Amino acid sequence: MFKSNKVPQPKLSNRLKTTLEFSDLWNLNEQERYVFQAAHNKLKGLNPNQINIHGVNLHKTNDGCIITAIIRQSLQKNLALADIRLIVRDIAGKEIAKKDFNMEHYGELAPLRARPWMFEFENEFLLVAYDDITDKMEFEVVFEYKQESISDFSLQLDEKWTQELTKDQKESLEKTLASLNPLALNDVSISTISLAEQENGVTIDVFIRNSFDKGVILNSLPIQLFDADKDLVAQHEFQLKEFNINAKHARPMSLFIPKEKIKKVNPDWSNWKIEIITS
Repeated sequence: MFKSNKVPQPKLSNRLKTTLEFSDLWNLNEQERYVFQAAHNKLKGLNPNQINIHGVNLHKTNDGCIITAIIRQSLQKNLALADIRLIVRDIAGKEIAKKDFNMEHYGELAPLRARPWMFEFENEFLLVAYDDITDKMEFEVVFEYKQESISDFSLQLDEKWTQELTKDQKESLEKTLASLNPLALNDVSISTISLAEQENGVTIDVFIRNSFDKGVILNSLPIQLFDADKDLVAQHEFQLKEFNINAKHARPMSLFIPKEKIKKVNPDWSNWKIEIITS
């Protein structure tokens, strides 16, 4: 076997360095500019087509806290931020503040540029007690990317539900549907309506919501039922006969879990939830 005498070459890094700049709206002295430049110099280069934010300093105020951070970008075009949502975490990863910011005055950021900015989190946007935040504490700040969602679902009733529901019951069902949290696009979700305990088992009424742009058909529905103690009370797979849910619709259905499937004696039904088994 022959060995190559070719010396392996180190792989070239595709990390991209940014150049720090300052907004014309900021009037910084030389020492303040040095602090930001020193923080920027310590940052690793960006991957291509990346937007990044790095926390520099946290200052506690009487009304909450103010953080300064550096936003960097390596897109191949100018970056014009509109509304962003930021999450501040402590060094243990616990979220301590969250807020939406309008970036109208930030201006455009050219490719491979970095610019510091200031963000104020008032007390109402703190996720922990005010005393849990200390001045100049270590922290990190990240973007939270808003996932597209839908909250306006139409009610889909089959013939049985239409015939059995009174006008008041239908209005109550529509009110319950409108109160549910938005659902991410392209998802199928189960939401609870009511639970009735009987001698021979438990009947659960649920909504199945479909946020896809087309209808979906369910042939089976494996679920888990938990009580107020978060204990697993029952697990059962319901066999369905092409249960269809139209696009952007919510369809109610009744699920009966027989007594022999109930694993816990005297469940606490003061609070309960149901989950679809996905694997």
